[in-house]
Amino acid sequence: MLIVIGVIIFLPGIVLTYTGGPPAEDAAVAQQCRDCLTAQKTDQSTQSTQSTQSTIKRCDEAAFAAAMTATDAQAAAQAISAANNSETGGGMVSKFLLGLVASVFLS
Repeated sequence: MLIVIGVIIFLPGIVLTYTGGPPAEDAAVAQQCRDCLTAQKTDQSTQSTQSTQSTIKRCDEAAFAAAMTATDAQAAAQAISAANNSETGGGMVSKFLLGLVASVFLS
């Protein structure tokens, strides 16, 4: 019986662990971030293209996009904090479930 409970709890824990990550940003804000970085790229033509492309890809992350498109520090801090809190919460739940599985199997 405990093995069945452990397997049932283990599956969501694994799924949450591997599907978690930085929350996605709204499409409009992500595009605004890309536009901002593209404009900076034309100003600083000495930066490598590969580095610029990897930075532009990060615009899909909520915290990065908020930092790049913020107009004031307070709004940026609140947006980054909200994005980080949701990422931390998902990680905490997955670790809790995996810890629960370990305790079920060890008992």
